Amino acid sequence: MLLLLFLPVNQSHDLYTEKKAATALTPIVFKNTALKQQALSDPNHRFVPFFGSSEWTRLDSMHPSVLAEAYHRKYTPFLLGLKGAESLTQYFGMQQIKPELKNKKAVFVISPQWFIKSGQNQNAFNFYYASDQGYHFLEYAKNTAEDKYAAKLFLAMSPNSSLSKYMEKVAKGEKLSWFDLWQINLLKTLSVHEDALFARFQFSNNFDKIIKPHAKSLPKPYNQKKLYHHALALGRKNTSNNDFEISNGFFTDRIQKSLPQLKDSQRNFSYVKSPEYNDFQLLLSEFASNKTDVMFVIPPVNGKWQDYTGLSQKMYETTVDKIRFQLYSQGFTNIADLSKDGNKPYFMQDTIHFGWTGWLAFDQHVNKFLTTNSKDAPTYKLNNYFFTERWANKPNISELDTSLNH
Repeated sequence: MLLLLFLPVNQSHDLYTEKKAATALTPIVFKNTALKQQALSDPNHRFVPFFGSSEWTRLDSMHPSVLAEAYHRKYTPFLLGLKGAESLTQYFGMQQIKPELKNKKAVFVISPQWFIKSGQNQNAFNFYYASDQGYHFLEYAKNTAEDKYAAKLFLAMSPNSSLSKYMEKVAKGEKLSWFDLWQINLLKTLSVHEDALFARFQFSNNFDKIIKPHAKSLPKPYNQKKLYHHALALGRKNTSNNDFEISNGFFTDRIQKSLPQLKDSQRNFSYVKSPEYNDFQLLLSEFASNKTDVMFVIPPVNGKWQDYTGLSQKMYETTVDKIRFQLYSQGFTNIADLSKDGNKPYFMQDTIHFGWTGWLAFDQHVNKFLTTNSKDAPTYKLNNYFFTERWANKPNISELDTSLNH
């Protein structure tokens, strides 16, 4: 295994390869340190991390990657997220790219649907976890609320991991020994080197097959009004077999056969009380430590589908209120709250993911954020209250000012 350290690795920047990696949307790329570091360390700052989950796989003509390519934006989204990737998964993934997040910008789609009562799915976490994420975390772990919480959660998710003995020390607030750190550094170096050796052979080519053809089909030059009418036309064309403005394929494959049973099926759904709020605080702590300037985007639910399934609008708004408060109260003020736009035409492609006009609304916020130079560095004021069960299970945000003072 030590021979891996002596094999040559090509670390030069290659824009075409990096664009393919940025839109590959495969678990291997999502977990690979070398590919992410290479693109996000580009000296021309062309790549920006776009964190989220399954919304990125909706690669239609209005997708942010398509718009960036079509209109030669000065940034290219590097898509980091797949189905089941939530706060904890993203947090450990960020450990691989700490230097690339330092004093940079990022975009994060935070979905209220993550905030279920059971929290992070254990199988999903372990599927997306890569061992060097743990090594990177341990290398910099300190006796902080963030690190102790992350280590405890890791032990709950992966109790049989080879890193458990180190994570147990961190969870208890104990310092890792010099020998612990030597072992961790060696294993991390081997893992990252192995990733780098095989990185270029590990991803699909959505860039050539999907992104570029879609980009060529868009009206030129950029015209917001023309794009909106184009998006409406695409929405009408692609949702012709149902009354919910859901894409034809999704409706046929995922809904049509069980449509009667889905009536009022979400009346008892709630995202208000969830350990995900605590996991979300991990992300905020990581962004704050790296002084990353982040725009958070909150999506809606398809309004027609929400009416049919009985999902409570009041519950959804309370969830969004909690998310917004957790952000705003700690200095994360760049928020594109689109949570009330689910009834706008063709805003959603299916039940919970952005569609044609939704992506355009997303783009208007994100493009402005990424192309406007910030006068001041972000100022964050983290509060460990958001790691508590009290916050996770709080039914609303009333009287929070009193709670946060303790």
